[in-house]
Amino acid sequence: MGSMKNAVVFAGRNGLDFIELRAGVLRIPEVTLRIREAQRILDTTDLPKIDLFNVVSSEDDHFFRNIKLKSLLAAIVQVGLFDRYVKNQRRPDFMVGNSNGDAAMMVAAGLMTFEQMVRQSQALDTMKPSERVVSLAVEPAPLLAGLSLTEFRALQAVQTDTGLTYQVVNESAMELKKSVGPLHADQAVGRFINLGPAAALRRSEYETISADDIESIDSIELDPMLGWFWSSIRSQSIAIAQ
Repeated sequence: MGSMKNAVVFAGRNGLDFIELRAGVLRIPEVTLRIREAQRILDTTDLPKIDLFNVVSSEDDHFFRNIKLKSLLAAIVQVGLFDRYVKNQRRPDFMVGNSNGDAAMMVAAGLMTFEQMVRQSQALDTMKPSERVVSLAVEPAPLLAGLSLTEFRALQAVQTDTGLTYQVVNESAMELKKSVGPLHADQAVGRFINLGPAAALRRSEYETISADDIESIDSIELDPMLGWFWSSIRSQSIAIAQ
């Protein structure tokens, strides 16, 4: 059992879709450290002041209003959850997640810095004071406009002279499931650890990948100090989140 390979799966922009999950992650020290770090980075820009803690703790309708900011905050939280995960567990053999946009996986893999992720986020465009001149011929664009299609990739840990590095394993896919499936089939990955907190793939989706020899577990469930997290959340939210 010790040789079973594991992969960490980053949930992307839907990881914080319930207010209870957002309230819960604000009690995890590594997550609040990363939110503070992102706040310091934003405070150095000339953008209007925004309080990230306020946004994370806002009600769902307010939180969902700005999908680009929601996406960035989900990535910031997932970097914090990864910080926490590697304190107690060995670094994963594989990682799966979005490789473009607000890519927590790329930060966790050391392929970009946290500061780059924050500064390059499309969320920053939405914070700029609006200077748009609306011509009557142009329909106002929906909030989703300009949010690039997500590309999912898998990364594999490779031991080099300088330590552990992560390299891209497969072509990018438009569906997370298509990056996860080959890891099980070709790389013998038996355990998928979700970094969300809400799951990127439902348990039923793992079942379509394989008969019954895949284990999917949440990074928070693996942490003995975070036993309060899921027990503090209503069961109906858990059912949807997982």
